Amino acid sequence: MNLELTASVNHIFENVKTITGKDIQLIEKPDLAAYAMIKIARKNMQSHCLYYKPGYSKVINHLIAHECGHILRIFGVPEECRLVPYTNDQIKLRALSKIEVQIENLSKVIPFEKLAQVVNMWYAGLVRQLTNYPTDIMIEQWLYNDYPELRSYQAHSLKQQYDEAVVGLSSRVEAITPRKIFDASNGMNYAFFNIISTMLNDSDYLRRYERSIYRNIGSKLVLIRRSSEDNYRGDIDTINRWAEDLDISDWFAWRNFENVPDNYMSTFG
Repeated sequence: MNLELTASVNHIFENVKTITGKDIQLIEKPDLAAYAMIKIARKNMQSHCLYYKPGYSKVINHLIAHECGHILRIFGVPEECRLVPYTNDQIKLRALSKIEVQIENLSKVIPFEKLAQVVNMWYAGLVRQLTNYPTDIMIEQWLYNDYPELRSYQAHSLKQQYDEAVVGLSSRVEAITPRKIFDASNGMNYAFFNIISTMLNDSDYLRRYERSIYRNIGSKLVLIRRSSEDNYRGDIDTINRWAEDLDISDWFAWRNFENVPDNYMSTFG
């Protein structure tokens, strides 16, 4: 696919090169789990690798710009502050032990051979949501304020994200999801779309959530994000405070970005 990138995206690429000293390599990857994903270059890497899934021409400029935002935020703080979240088997087992009873109850409705796969999906999805949303919010605000050219792509992309998120409010999803994960995920969705709706001046993003109990959970998270610094240190602070409020602080840990294994794909999304 021959990408047609806007002047705004090319300007962001130039900023990335200026700040990090490294170019961005665009790589088409049809089997990518997300629409776009960044592999931020460490010291031993020649360039940042930005993977994208073909077929999303309407939103690809926004998706690429968003991924670049992760690079700019993490390189916008001193090296010792460039921490990234991670999990391992020990952390995951400790986290899942806290919802063991809920998992056992769900084993009555989910075939045993599928249960482990579903549990891993729940866990990974919640940790990814927790460790990305606080940064994602500020990246979207930055793009909206600084790159008006991208607003139409951004609106289309965020609407698509919203349509996928509200599926999580359905009774069908609720019936097969541990309560702790279901509540935390929808609370974070409320916080994300609350801030996005204010940014876009579009109340449609909140209509479904305002009628749910997740307004109470998410409103606290909104206040936490708004009270933190608008930089990567503030992102980390928000993530930790959200995790504490949702009682999932021990579901992940932090390590220095340069200590990430060579075969990692992405900490960000």
